[in-house]
This record gives sequence, C-alpha cells and structure tokens, in this order.
Amino acid sequence: MMAILLLALAGGQTAWAACRSGASLTLLHFNDFHGQLESYTDSDHASPVGGIARLAEAIDRVRAEKGSSPILLLFAGDLLQGTLTSTLFQGIPDVLMFDRIGVDAAVVGNHEFDYGQDVFRRLAAQVGFPFLTANVLVQPDPLPTRPFALFDEAGLEVAVMGLTTPELRTATHPRNIQGVTVEDPIETARRLVPELRARADLVLVLSHLGLAGDRRLATAVPGIDLIVGGHNHFLLEQPEVRGGVSIVQAGARGEWLGRMDLVCRDGRMVQSDYRLIPIDADLPEDPEMAREVERILAQADADLDEEIGATDVDLSAKRALIRRSEAVFGDLMADLARSETQSDVALFNAGGFRASIPRGRIRLKQVYEAFPFRNELVVGRLGGGQLLAALERSAKLDPDDNPGGFLQVSGLTYSIDGDRLASAAIGGEPIDPERAYTVVVPDFLAAGGDGYEVLKAMTEPRMTGRLISDMLIQAVRESGRVSPRLDGRIVRLGKEAES
Repeated sequence: MMAILLLALAGGQTAWAACRSGASLTLLHFNDFHGQLESYTDSDHASPVGGIARLAEAIDRVRAEKGSSPILLLFAGDLLQGTLTSTLFQGIPDVLMFDRIGVDAAVVGNHEFDYGQDVFRRLAAQVGFPFLTANVLVQPDPLPTRPFALFDEAGLEVAVMGLTTPELRTATHPRNIQGVTVEDPIETARRLVPELRARADLVLVLSHLGLAGDRRLATAVPGIDLIVGGHNHFLLEQPEVRGGVSIVQAGARGEWLGRMDLVCRDGRMVQSDYRLIPIDADLPEDPEMAREVERILAQADADLDEEIGATDVDLSAKRALIRRSEAVFGDLMADLARSETQSDVALFNAGGFRASIPRGRIRLKQVYEAFPFRNELVVGRLGGGQLLAALERSAKLDPDDNPGGFLQVSGLTYSIDGDRLASAAIGGEPIDPERAYTVVVPDFLAAGGDGYEVLKAMTEPRMTGRLISDMLIQAVRESGRVSPRLDGRIVRLGKEAES
C-alpha cells in the first residue's frame, strides 16, 4: 500500500471538525462521460473499453467488497454530447442509468446545456442525485441545482461543493446560456469553504474546471481537502498534490473508475490508498444494464448503419492532436466548407469535432457521432484586422489544456510562437488588416462561441442552412472516399513544436 498522504492542509485547523478515529470512506469517481453508454474500440484500444454496463459491474464489486462501509460515487461533469444516443435521446437514458448505478452527486459540466436549459431541467428532474454548481447562476428562473451537498456517512460528515468552468459561457451555443452568469470559481470557493469547513470532517470540491483550474484553486483557497476533477479528460494515475490538496481526474468516457480509500487518523481524514480501475474487456458487463444498452442502441442504429464511403486515413478527433495543431480532420472539414461556399477563409473550432472516424468504411452513425451539435455553416465578411484577432486568440490558448477554441483553418496559414501569433498569410501574403475577406464558420463561432466575440462583427452574415454533418456525408458519398493530408497550414515554433 502506498505511503499515507495527509489530505488536510497544515495550519489554520483549530476550527475544523475532527473525525472519529477509525472512521473510513471510499470515494469512487469518474468524469466526462459524454454519452458513452456502450463499450467502444478505437486506434488505442483493440479490445472494448468503457460502457455503462462494465462501469456498473466495477462499482458493484467495490460495494460488495466494502459491505456496509460508506461509499460515495461522484461524477465530475459533462454527461452529454459525443455519441449518437446522447444526441438522439438528449441524455435521458444516461441520467437514468447514472441513478441506477448509485451516483451520489454530479457537478454541472460545460456541455450540460448543449441541448438547452429546458432539457437540462428535465434531466435533473428525472433523478434522485443532485447536480451541483456553486458558481453558476441563472435568471430569471434558477436552475434545479445546489451549490453543495452534505453527506452523513456513518457519522462522518462530508461536504461536496460543485464548481463549473467559466468556459460554460463560451463552450456551448450562445442561445443555451441566456441569463447565465458564471462567477469566478476561486472567489466562490473562498466564500463557501469556511462554512463547509466548520460543518464537515471532509471538504471536497467536485470540479469541472480542468486541471489548470484545479491547480489554481488548490493553491488559492485554504480549507479544501480534495478536488475531484474533470473537463480536460486527463488521466492522473495518482493524485497530484498542490498546496497540500490532492487532485484526481480519471480520463473520460467511462474508461476508468477512480477509487480513493480514506481513514481517520489523529482526527484527520487521510488517504490510505488510491487506484484507477480500468473499465475494459477483463470486466464482465452487468447483465441488466447490458440489455438496456442493447435496447437503446438498437433503437438508435435502426437507420444509421448505412455505409456511405471510406477514408484512407484516420480522421482523428483526439484532443491532444486536433486541439493543439493542424489535423487532417480539421483540414478536411475546413476545406470542404470553404470550397462549398466559395469563401476566402474557413475557421472551425476544434471542440466541434467530438469523435474520430478510423480509416476504413464510414457509416452514417460515425458522422453524427463526430458532429452531434447540428451546427450549420454561416458565411459573412470579416475585416483582416478582425481575422487576425481571431487567430491571435487561437494562438494564445494554452495547448496543455487541449482548448476547444483552437482554430482549424482553410485558405490561410498561421504560425504560433509560445502564446502569440507569429505570422498569418493568405495566398502566401500577410493578411491585410484593412481588407475584407469572405469567411465561413460554424454558427457556434458566428455567435461568439468559445470566446470569439470578434466573429460577431462579421457583416452580411448569412445562415446557409447547411449542416456540417450533412456536408461531410454528401462529400463522402460523392467522392466514394476521402484522403486528406497535412500541408503545414498551422505551425508551432520553438519548444512546443518539439513536444
């Protein structure tokens, strides 16, 4: 067993609640499920991984092992988006199954509003566990959320506070966040943690801030014992400790279940063990859950198994690729949009690519999984200075965060040096700040999504009615196969180019 890691901060502890000697708690956590009800394979996994039926089996095994000892099962946000079933059924099967596996609390992720606030309200009303967020406020009709939840686990008082990334306001379509205010998570935590610290033996933050945000929170706010994180899809094999606070995150799509065992020693809860449980083919599926998933998939797949063509290369939507650098999938989609609309430039936010399409035959289902948002193309005129401002924003984004706002492009080239735009050209000539260019973008970007307020300045904007998914389907059907290749249109200079 690993050396015991003290979770409590050193100093300022006289007012903190003291736990009962010998008390124990097992925390189970997962994050960024993105509608992944079924197990899946991809270029990294030859055998099936993930899936709610295997996840349920893993949770049941821990419960059987622990008997009557207390267990908390926490979900760190992003229930929705990324699979066909999530798109078709708007997350209802997912939340119902979360309820059945015994989720105790979930934090609101940045994708929870992707189908609109009314859909989120319906989802929250379907289940017995609370959705938590202390820093998201909605007017005039408040959301059915709580800032925190208090659990009495066999006499052990546990406080769980939810914090949501400010990217909520930029990472979903602007129509979905009308009336939404996202307060600074650190200021929110500074206000609430002292109250929770006085009431609880253990103060947890259930976070959808991303790893960088969790690190800032851990060092800025005293009184937090543990941060259970999500948003970036990072896999932390052991807790990362910042400012005496442990931070955990368990990948994405139900591929891992995090487990932390805690005991009370000398009046403080301490970690006695931590491990990541792989949700893979070595685990059997829970039979009842597997039957329910099969029923849902059959309903979704009825008309979507049609093969429409093929790709000679992997069309990868891996975050560490498409959100950091030029990617063949980004090149393909941006080139198609620019060609179809006869625009000078096409800009695509990398966060709009939700699933990869591996080399080989392409089915309709795969296209809709890759582009589940039903975004359509918008064409307008944009000044060169505004275009440069958009590229500067893309360049400034931290690649370590795998930012969804990173721009894939067509019709131009740009280079990045550190966090600044080093160069940008169209047709080999520097972009002219005084000239107007015809630009095509997804409606999400045209509405200022991902923080691109500058794109709202497009003049003569025209909704084409052309869905991005339909554009790809038609292109594949007409050509029979696609073979995009990298051409150096996006270049990172310096150390980042070597990593």
